[in-house]
Amino acid sequence: MDEAEKRLRDLAREARDGNRQAFDLLIGHYQTRVMKTALYLTQNLTDAEDVAQEVYIKIFRRFPQFKTVRELDGWIYRVTVNAARDAHRRRRIWSPLKELFAAEPSADPVLQREIRNRLLEALSSLSFNERATFIFKEFHELPTDEVARILRRKAGTIRAYLHGARKKLRKSLGDFREHR
Repeated sequence: MDEAEKRLRDLAREARDGNRQAFDLLIGHYQTRVMKTALYLTQNLTDAEDVAQEVYIKIFRRFPQFKTVRELDGWIYRVTVNAARDAHRRRRIWSPLKELFAAEPSADPVLQREIRNRLLEALSSLSFNERATFIFKEFHELPTDEVARILRRKAGTIRAYLHGARKKLRKSLGDFREHR
């Protein structure tokens, strides 16, 4: 176990014992991941903030039930996905969020902006499950079995979602391959 994992485990133990400061630090550990995931899934800053707030409330209410940080990790992703899905159902209109892909700057900022816009457009064309699977696999680099657990699907279904998402994205973004 590395130092970061040990610190996280200690924070979780202290938070479970009622230490509010430890709980706030623990939430801070997950904050970026929750917000990024919510942004990727909702593609709307306002909805993403609402989703993140729902997740933090659920963490506060259910936190004492978790015995290990690993259990908590997967559960937080699952709660984030479900809250984003609910926001999607409520909203049904996806608006692009250009700040979403503040990636490494390209030598050509015009090209970078065009790629980012095309990627947002391509992601918008995916089904919710394809988009969620692609984000967890490609951006968060989670293993298939973990994505399956988070989305409550079978691993084969996750592989099918990922295959479909990659195929659609390759088709949408194929003319940008030579720029990479």
